[in-house]
Amino acid sequence: MTRKSAFLGIGTLIAACCGAAPALAKTEEWKDVKGNTFQAEPAALLGPLALFSNGTMVPLSVLSPEDCVRFYQGLKEVPGRASEWRQGKSKITQDLLGRVLMYQGDHLVSDDMKGLPEPEYYMVFYANNDKSEAWDMIGKSTPELFEKLQKDYPGMVQGVLFGVLETPAQHTFMATSMKGGWVVTDFRRQVEMDTLRKMTPTNSYGILFMTRDGLPLFGPDAINEIQVKAIFDQARGLLEHVRPDNPHGWQARAHYMHAVQPVAYASGKSDPLLMGNPLMADGLRQRKIFQIDAAIQVGADGKVTDVAVKPEDLPPAMVGPLGDALRRACVFVPAVDHGKFVDGVYAYHMEVAH
Repeated sequence: MTRKSAFLGIGTLIAACCGAAPALAKTEEWKDVKGNTFQAEPAALLGPLALFSNGTMVPLSVLSPEDCVRFYQGLKEVPGRASEWRQGKSKITQDLLGRVLMYQGDHLVSDDMKGLPEPEYYMVFYANNDKSEAWDMIGKSTPELFEKLQKDYPGMVQGVLFGVLETPAQHTFMATSMKGGWVVTDFRRQVEMDTLRKMTPTNSYGILFMTRDGLPLFGPDAINEIQVKAIFDQARGLLEHVRPDNPHGWQARAHYMHAVQPVAYASGKSDPLLMGNPLMADGLRQRKIFQIDAAIQVGADGKVTDVAVKPEDLPPAMVGPLGDALRRACVFVPAVDHGKFVDGVYAYHMEVAH
């Protein structure tokens, strides 16, 4: 299955679960990929996709330039993703800050999440100690599925174990018996987690894959192994589709930013925007190349006109091919000066871990 088809099999995503979708920006009329209209608010920009408050995802390439700007304006009311988790303002992050425990050996200890990025998505495992199906659900999720998801998409997904109809002792017992790469809610403080609590599945257990603002995308049904795997397959398909280095999404992203940049910088300036890095770290590492710097000239039409690769720390024979690769594969949105596209220079820099 190709990267592209892995996501297209998901189709239009409608939030189908326990709680209502969070209120975001002003409700307006939009069109989906089939041209059908729907009422919703902008919820999130996910790679090459526009996500709406009713769970609908629309490729950015389908939006008209006017709708791109309208979507951008609507997102101004939605908190951006924080570089550090404990500084996040998103709904689920606010629910969890100061109210979760992490594993330390066989024990659970409080943690301030210092140094960790705010996740873009949360996978919440609603677990009921008295339900054997809930134990099976957790067992089928780890380690082959959940830990691998976190490893393949580092920093993107945080798991949360949330107790339902339990005592604090039962919640702790289940968490320490079924360890995973998730944080565990402080059971006594779950009453303060308004968004997560309202989204509890009706049968008291299940898995919800959601945005950091609490918009459910997949789940919650996880009665058997097939349903559990389906949630993970859907989540993986989405994460693969929206990952920044997936070139399939660069043109759609460029279409959106081409409409938005003149509005965002109507009274300012912006350098050219690179939609994704075309050079692969593994290939460079094999050639013992660990740093690349280049000045890339980008015209007002977004086309690369010249690439000057700095030869320092590079094998001489690789300077030309690297310049050609950057010239051929980079997708740019041009520089902006007070609402108008202009020629500009992009300072390319890439470091590869040894």
